[in-house]
Amino acid sequence: MTERDMAGSRSVGRFLRRRGVRRMATVVAGGLVTGLALSACADIPQPSRPELTPYERPAVRSGDAGSFLTNYAESLDQALGEEPGALEPLQTGPLLERTRAEMLIAEQTGTTLGASSYTDVVAGGPMFGEYPMWFMAFATPEGEESDDVEAMLATRDSADADWKVAESVFVPAEAQPTILADQQGAVELAPDAHTEAAEAVVTQASEYLTTGDVPEGAPNFEEAGFKDFRDYVGELGAEDTGFSDVGVECAPYEDLPLEDYALATEGGGVSFAESRCTITVNVPESYFVDLGDEIEAVMTSDSEGDVITIDVAQPMLITTEGDTASVYSPGWYMLSSETSGGGGDDEAGSDEGGDDAAE
Repeated sequence: MTERDMAGSRSVGRFLRRRGVRRMATVVAGGLVTGLALSACADIPQPSRPELTPYERPAVRSGDAGSFLTNYAESLDQALGEEPGALEPLQTGPLLERTRAEMLIAEQTGTTLGASSYTDVVAGGPMFGEYPMWFMAFATPEGEESDDVEAMLATRDSADADWKVAESVFVPAEAQPTILADQQGAVELAPDAHTEAAEAVVTQASEYLTTGDVPEGAPNFEEAGFKDFRDYVGELGAEDTGFSDVGVECAPYEDLPLEDYALATEGGGVSFAESRCTITVNVPESYFVDLGDEIEAVMTSDSEGDVITIDVAQPMLITTEGDTASVYSPGWYMLSSETSGGGGDDEAGSDEGGDDAAE
């Protein structure tokens, strides 16, 4: 992308695209044998019926991932210069929500978004006998100076549907896990131990984002890309902003079961997760508040009021190696905002702060 690190209200994600895969099926037909018995001496012998087995294959074959990413990046680059609706054939799930918001913010702030092509690509998914299908891909952006790789989740709902990217996060290259494919090109699902550990990590991450305190036994979220959100909350709640109260509530994202899309790795497993947070800000009635371009860009309400609500997302990649769980996040992303009526509190500030702004 031309704009790389706009985490949260300042963060631009980069994304990838799909390639259709033609569905194949094997049909086994069995004939019905009938006969006439001249006497009731013996049963008529019947031919043995072949065992019906479903046709199975991995979601992505060798070489398909590179073609998928090439087509996706080209289409995304074009879509980012159009209206948010142009994203719908390319993305789905939490990623689509984030990219829509980034496009609105870019338009409001005069920022240009773009998608880059990729060099090295590693991809894998489990075996499937029916739709929906999915796979993970890890790709190195072309021409980038950083050492990050992009991890993404692609899904396909039916034979008539195209592949879409449902999740995408940038992580340090050293965080890319080793996934091992079998002779058929399939990667096993992550073990239960990974799923349990990942569920605990995303719960702990939501707790940290809510309180600012790292739970006991949790990864170091402050060094894993989560601290910027807490810094933003701290800035909103600073005395010189004039806000009478700032509240935060965070919980694991549940609209798409990201925990089900988990692959086995050389040492454990890998999966995506996301925390969703709502920031509620009460503004004293005597204050004039400049919400800032980012909040204004994703505003969904036309009403005026003294309560500002901001919804954000914090995506992450979780890996396990033995008993150790690690988490990586590119930062937080603003999704939407609204204003509504509420109990403004004049006691938290004075008229002298009338020009204070929430940036």
